[in-house]
Amino acid sequence: MKKKYLNTLIALALLAGLWGAMTYWDKRKSAEPDKTEKQEKLLTVDKNHVQSISVKPRDGENVTCRRQGGKWAIVEPRKTAADQSAVDSLLSTLTDATIDQTVEPPPKNLGDFGLDRPALSVEISTDAKPEKATVLLGDDTPTSGGVYAQVAGNPRVVILPRFTRTSLDKKAFDLRDKRVMTLDPDQLTRLEAESKDSRWTLVKNPEGTWNLDLPPLARVDRFTVEGLVNRFKSAAMQSIVAEQKENAAKYGFGAPELRIRASGPGGEQTLVLGKKDDGYYFAMNSALDPVFTLDAGFLTQFQKKPDDLRDKDLFSFSTFEVKRLEVEAPSGSRVFEKKVENKATKWKQRAPAAKDLSTDKVETLLNDLRDLRAESFPRGTDLASFGLAKPAYRFKVQFGDKNEEQTVEASKVGEHVYARRSTDAVASEVKSNALDDIEKALKEL
Repeated sequence: MKKKYLNTLIALALLAGLWGAMTYWDKRKSAEPDKTEKQEKLLTVDKNHVQSISVKPRDGENVTCRRQGGKWAIVEPRKTAADQSAVDSLLSTLTDATIDQTVEPPPKNLGDFGLDRPALSVEISTDAKPEKATVLLGDDTPTSGGVYAQVAGNPRVVILPRFTRTSLDKKAFDLRDKRVMTLDPDQLTRLEAESKDSRWTLVKNPEGTWNLDLPPLARVDRFTVEGLVNRFKSAAMQSIVAEQKENAAKYGFGAPELRIRASGPGGEQTLVLGKKDDGYYFAMNSALDPVFTLDAGFLTQFQKKPDDLRDKDLFSFSTFEVKRLEVEAPSGSRVFEKKVENKATKWKQRAPAAKDLSTDKVETLLNDLRDLRAESFPRGTDLASFGLAKPAYRFKVQFGDKNEEQTVEASKVGEHVYARRSTDAVASEVKSNALDDIEKALKEL
């Protein structure tokens, strides 16, 4: 055979192959959707009328959620509380799903689209019309940008965005209530935590402020404690180990790493973290049925010592908002006030003698006072032993729009300097040169 005829035959074979591929492509893909057309909803169902939704994968466990008393609950494969937002999101995905494209003409062989044995079926029942509807989801489109779908009883095959199947393909664990504590964190009034080398108790006063119960009560670092309380909002079960709490010793609950008792208007619950397994800790809640796992970070956050929770700042003002300062020191008493004259801020000494002051020098003093910060917390409530029954120094600051006042007392005992806010029942130790810096700033004035 001449070479030129051989080349022609090869070219014809390639064309035939290309034609076959294009034919198959057209069969699967049809035409691209016209994005200018108004997209049609897959189902004409109001999600508020849906009473149950069942997710049935081709391979795997069926999951059914049902409205009970106005809330969603999982009833299959086992009865358990549902994550309301997760079920609502699932339902919204289904009822809001819009059709990207319709395959024309309606295919006779559903197997070409994976709809003879759907990868996923989602069935709903409603208290309106239609009473039931089932959506079947098959293969991905050739470009993997969509998924073939069909509403049971309707012969047409449509294409939906691919994320629709991903968003609908949920397991029971995805939809269950994974909260580790069902009390409202914002309503908690008491938190007790005990780990292997620490124990502490937080109580909330009627004004809504947390305190550390040493005893006596001590101020806490607000951001640290709020972080602990908010952790209950974000904490979630990582997996379910057992649906019932049996053989507690197996999970290390006999000698737990952490025990937290939380109380509020809704009751009391105890959360226990047992031994570690594959990077997670076994956990259980006295008010919940299952044994579950929690991430290691949860334990780390609550493994604090009492001093870690205490407010180390003796003052909480910002320098720019101070209006008045009263000082009692071994060198005498002085009163300073800030005035605004002709839109200019000026500091004046009112006692013992009136005089104008350098704003920069006053702010240096205020910064030194603001820097009074606990380095440690000595044990004991006898203020006299810390020189605070008759303190050598007393600083009273008025600040803010509400003219809030804070008073801090301080004394030096040997090489140590102790201080406390006047409302504190116990003392703290500050850096040894703290009063030296303040004395220097006073002399500059």
